[in-house]
Amino acid sequence: MNPNCPHGWLRPQTEMICLDDLEVMFSGEPVTVRFGERHAAIHHLDRRLFFTVHVQAPGIDARLEGVDNYVTGRGLARFLDNLDFRGWEGERRWVNADRDLIVSATFRSGGHIELAWTIRPWRHSVYGEWEATVTTSMEAGAEKDDLAAQMHAFLTAEGFPVEYHESDNEFS
Repeated sequence: MNPNCPHGWLRPQTEMICLDDLEVMFSGEPVTVRFGERHAAIHHLDRRLFFTVHVQAPGIDARLEGVDNYVTGRGLARFLDNLDFRGWEGERRWVNADRDLIVSATFRSGGHIELAWTIRPWRHSVYGEWEATVTTSMEAGAEKDDLAAQMHAFLTAEGFPVEYHESDNEFS
């Protein structure tokens, strides 16, 4: 772990460097979802970007460190990009590889998208299992496009270029 990194993560199985304090925050009062504390694996064959997801709502304040994203695709940003402003039937879901971050999207009347953000540690802990879900709503056009653009920037770390592959099917 980088001694100059202020975050103090304990992840002995993966050597990583602290990148920066770039954040993406989405707030749908009184709910806040924040992505931050980007780190990258040091090994040249390990193309993972690590970050925290912090969700807050009345009665909930949950933070999950070490959520990872393989840098060969920006699945979450692409998922958000593909939410059509004209709407769809049912629920669309995106899940990261470790299944510790889940985003469900439902189209609502009036051109709004409801997003349910679920975080849960994929490793079992001595403290037990837990899960936190908060729901936000946003306008299906410009507001959704702005969030997708912010996530694209967040999930692209300098020195870790993103390559899109048609086989990336992290969402449905």
